[in-house]
Amino acid sequence: MDRRMRALVEFSAQVLYVVQRSHVSHDRAFQRVLRQNRRVARLLPLKVLYRVSHDIVSDYYTIRFLEKRIYGKTGGMKRAAKLWLLYRGLESQYLQGYLENVERLRRKLLRSLPRAPGSLEEALEEIEDPAERLAVKYSYPRWFAATFLRLLGGEEAEQLLSALNEEKWWIRVNTLKADVDEVAERLLDKGVVVRRDPDLDYMLEVVDFEEPLHHLEEMWRGEIVFQDKASAMVVEALEPEPGDEILDMAAAPGVKDTLVEQLTGNRAVVHALDVSWERLRRTRRVLGLYSASPAAVGLVHADSTRLPLRRATGKIMLDAPCTSSGAIGKDPAIKLHLEDRGWVQRFPEIQERLLEEAVRAAPRGAVVVYATCSLLHFEGEEQVSRILSLGGVEVEEAPVPGSPGYRGFPRVSGLVRRFFPHRHGTQGFFVARLRVR
Repeated sequence: MDRRMRALVEFSAQVLYVVQRSHVSHDRAFQRVLRQNRRVARLLPLKVLYRVSHDIVSDYYTIRFLEKRIYGKTGGMKRAAKLWLLYRGLESQYLQGYLENVERLRRKLLRSLPRAPGSLEEALEEIEDPAERLAVKYSYPRWFAATFLRLLGGEEAEQLLSALNEEKWWIRVNTLKADVDEVAERLLDKGVVVRRDPDLDYMLEVVDFEEPLHHLEEMWRGEIVFQDKASAMVVEALEPEPGDEILDMAAAPGVKDTLVEQLTGNRAVVHALDVSWERLRRTRRVLGLYSASPAAVGLVHADSTRLPLRRATGKIMLDAPCTSSGAIGKDPAIKLHLEDRGWVQRFPEIQERLLEEAVRAAPRGAVVVYATCSLLHFEGEEQVSRILSLGGVEVEEAPVPGSPGYRGFPRVSGLVRRFFPHRHGTQGFFVARLRVR
């Protein structure tokens, strides 16, 4: 293996290690490892290092399955990275031009294995358990694949898991600063092909692009916001109007609050709460960039499980902390975090406390929009069913497009909304609108 490939394997293995041990995103792990290994950037472009490490994290479960077939057990991160190179990397277009003598490298990798590996397709045919087959094919924990087999059935579960692996981009045009048509034309001139969304006139679906989107000057000028369409639907479900007083219980990084002000022309008052000072500092910068009036949005450092309210507000937005299982396309590290069931189960507990506090603090007739960037039923339908069972609140039909909730929740399913990557081209999201009685 030549010098560049050794560096690539070592770098990617370190990123994989940091993701797994530190429970951080791929991007954060990548930056951490890069700071410690600056010399590797002299051997390979950063975009190659990023893409390879990203794909190794995304393919982690598939590679570990193949490793067990070959070695009888799993080993270190370097071995996983080498197997990825053999099964995926040598054929990838983005590594072409950086590999010397691909066939010689392939033969060398094959000779290092204790037994002939066989193809992934052959391995999949030998798996009898449908959940395990899906988990290996699309690289997810088995329990995660089994959940959607049960909720959606085999064909649609496969469509979902496949689409969830793909990164999808949406652009929200900040109409406080720019015109949607003019922005779309400028983006096209820069090689960014977009499509106007039929549901939200300020949203653009990114169809194709040539250069990294975060290099666009429109973003740095605050004219566009990278916000998923499903995320915008959380705000739309609240139906903000000029003169509203809104409580955002988990505000950081503030993107939804900037949409509230965009939709109301900076004429709604938002109390933006977050438990972290650091996240609130970032929120302040976001609000300034997107021209949300400082007089309209007040930042409050507080724990929303114990709301510090002098008076209640008529509209409450709770985009609750969650597993972010609907955002795997943006961050494949979430897949590895999902393997930690203790980590997964801590979120429903937090969601229960936040939702109970929202209902307790709201006046009669108030609207509470509860949302999670999650595909999992126990972070969506089960939470709403539970709060209904406590009394004092009812669920209204969410005034946004999307799909009904999962079957099996008779008081909830037809009224809440779910967004799926394979159906709507968005992240996975759950949105419910509640009315306090």
